[in-house]
Amino acid sequence: MRTLTKTAGIIVATGILFGVALSPAQADTDTVNATISGGSLTADPTAPDAMSAVVLDGVNAQASTGTAPLWTITNARGTNSAWSLSASATDFVSAAGTVDTTARTLPASNLVITPGTITAGTGSDAAPTVGAVTISNVAQSLVYTTTLGKGTFTLAPTFDLSVPANTFRSNFSGAVGVTAVNPYVSTITFTIA
Repeated sequence: MRTLTKTAGIIVATGILFGVALSPAQADTDTVNATISGGSLTADPTAPDAMSAVVLDGVNAQASTGTAPLWTITNARGTNSAWSLSASATDFVSAAGTVDTTARTLPASNLVITPGTITAGTGSDAAPTVGAVTISNVAQSLVYTTTLGKGTFTLAPTFDLSVPANTFRSNFSGAVGVTAVNPYVSTITFTIA
């Protein structure tokens, strides 16, 4: 009889476990809403603080060069819309002085801007790739995307102004050789859209 009693005890215990396992679970459902708004498309491009000086030798073309401070481009719009950072420039002009009375110019197309390495910030899309751009009076794309381009990107472009051998020196503001020179100046317009 003992054997029968033990078997009966096992069957009763197993039936209780099946009953617990098969009882329906109770669940509640609810929804959670999160609105995500797009931000702005911004950039902070600037020209180099200073370009290298050039001393004419009458034979060789030379270059006035400089590296811009770090630029940051932020595309927080939350879309795959294309964007472009472009630049245009006025011709380089050394203003007339009281003795050097003729303004001297170098065309804007003598300036080449090379974006260099573009670094994508953490969590951003892959960085766009571009090459050197010859600047003109009409906007030229320096950095651009065709679809992806969300996030933050940094770069420090180099500027290279070609100075032909037959370029006029900078004009003096007054007496030649004893007053300040009027450097060749260009206004660069950067646009992001």
